[in-house]
Amino acid sequence: MEKTGLGKHLVLLFISIFLVGMGFSIIMPVLPYYAESMGANAFQLGMLITVYAICQFIFAPIWGAYSDRMGRKPVLLIGVLGFAVTFILFGYATQLWMLYPIRIAGGILSCATMPTAMAYVGDSTSLEKRGQAMGLVGAAMGMGMIFGPAVGGLLSTISLSFPFVFAGLLALANAVSLWLWMPESLAVEQRVVRKIERASLLEGIHSPFVVLFVVILFASIGESIHHGTFALFTEAKLSFTARDIGWAFTAAGVGSVLVQGLLVGRMINHWGEEKTASTGIILMGLSFVLFTFTFNIPSSIAFMVVFSAGVGLIRPSISAAVSKRTQGTQGSAMGILQGYDSLGRSIGPALGGFMLDQGLKLGYYTAIVVSFIALAVLLIGTRLVEKRNLPAET
Repeated sequence: MEKTGLGKHLVLLFISIFLVGMGFSIIMPVLPYYAESMGANAFQLGMLITVYAICQFIFAPIWGAYSDRMGRKPVLLIGVLGFAVTFILFGYATQLWMLYPIRIAGGILSCATMPTAMAYVGDSTSLEKRGQAMGLVGAAMGMGMIFGPAVGGLLSTISLSFPFVFAGLLALANAVSLWLWMPESLAVEQRVVRKIERASLLEGIHSPFVVLFVVILFASIGESIHHGTFALFTEAKLSFTARDIGWAFTAAGVGSVLVQGLLVGRMINHWGEEKTASTGIILMGLSFVLFTFTFNIPSSIAFMVVFSAGVGLIRPSISAAVSKRTQGTQGSAMGILQGYDSLGRSIGPALGGFMLDQGLKLGYYTAIVVSFIALAVLLIGTRLVEKRNLPAET
């Protein structure tokens, strides 16, 4: 932050990410019940989450590259406004089929937010502060997720649709604050003038970051299997309500804030990004084992803290590793990373919903296997990269 003097504006960015996190997490305990009220089964719910993630997978690299050319602020505004409008429309849907095109539009637009926010941080921080700042972005999202699920659970007592409308209105207020007070972080002379196109994920396969991209892919599959099945799993096993689910996700937000705000920067500085991410994957995989033994609300809250601690270490450490080793095109690099992240999120919910329809615990068994694959790729891949001495630039 000292590098550019944008410290106070990074605070505004973190507040904005907090509001995005809150708006997103408000609907997390409600969405399964909202979709069920329109006749959705576990697989259809998974597909509802999957189509959103598929659009993020396709369009996040485009928005990242676009921000390298046009600047960060307009792309951030597109993402937040898209989030706002589509969530409000979602709350006014009356049939199950209507939810899908609205989610598709939301996925296309809202995915502009996170890769651009991370690129904004990359523009505005020194290499020494980069890991800490990335952790604070995650902590801001986690802080939003502390309040969001509890608020969503409470608002669901008004109606199942009201939390979606409230989240959209919150995003509108967020967009206004960005428009009024957020400065541009990317100077005109630093912008990359080129044709705007989707950065192919094949570039990731051929880049020095291939291990990191594959790890985030599998980690996101595991994470989204849990997000897509937790409510239906606990409803079937223990008759949890939207309010019960809300308290569990609130606990996840607490764990995420503590880890990303207090620990991740120090762990990255002391251990490095790869070891920090490995620790996170182990914790996430352990939480999936624990979830199969959930027996009441307190146990689900405790296991959710373990889960959020793991996820809270994975994403910022991977983001910091890519950012530190990228020169010039932060937006494109973060867009490709977000693309792999979104690809995982597109696979996980449908896979988890399908497995849940086959057997109550099969979704979590699948997530355990996926976590093991992510850990193996990171450990083995990192050693191979070190041996081959691949360049640390894109």
